[in-house]
Amino acid sequence: MEMKQISETTLKIMITMEDLEEHGMELKDFLIPQEKTEEFFYTVMDELDLPDNFKNSGMLSFRVTPRKDRVDVFVTKSDLKEDLDFNDLSDMDDYSGLSPEEFLKALEGNFMDKGDIEAHHKLEEIEKTLEEVDKTMTEPAKEVAEETIREDYTHYVLAFSDFDQVVTFTQGLKDVPVEGSELYKLGDVYYMTILLYLADEPDYYANNMYARFLEYANVADRTRPYLQEHATILMEEDALPVLQATKWS
Repeated sequence: MEMKQISETTLKIMITMEDLEEHGMELKDFLIPQEKTEEFFYTVMDELDLPDNFKNSGMLSFRVTPRKDRVDVFVTKSDLKEDLDFNDLSDMDDYSGLSPEEFLKALEGNFMDKGDIEAHHKLEEIEKTLEEVDKTMTEPAKEVAEETIREDYTHYVLAFSDFDQVVTFTQGLKDVPVEGSELYKLGDVYYMTILLYLADEPDYYANNMYARFLEYANVADRTRPYLQEHATILMEEDALPVLQATKWS
């Protein structure tokens, strides 16, 4: 368990899956505020050497972001001199494992902390590389470089009519290695971006994978840049493995 101070008012606590297990916790325990969650947070706060400005600081709010190998907890202090109330954590990202619908309601409030410098996505790295290519290369060289990058990676945007279809998709693809994935919502439609690494795969791999994706998903009518600008992002990193690891009732 590690702690890092992001700002004067925010701490980031990184809790490994082993830490959770030692405390008798599971990812699904963060679904909704409950007595077990309350006890866990009090224990964590007691175990860590908090900065002086966080001790007896009044009301604290918690936001939980699950990763593949850990849980990140962002703790924000308020100037309000109130007791910590785990029954009213309006800023907490509650992940529901009781049912897809409960999970969804909590998930829609999730926004990644923009101050978290570790929250980089492979897709963004590729797009940044392509932007640099545009600025520095001649047209022929640029075309070759872009072609090489695109041959190494490919990404898909998939659409889902409801969240149950998203769950079915994630559970049907547990053997598929992906480099990155995001989950968006636009209107009543859900979208997932999937990034695949192709460098070590045969030529037909990309087409085969897309055909397999479409066994569970629909062809999307929106691009990733459009979704980034207009849609609500529900999970900005590792959406597929996180949803796959969630136990649905």
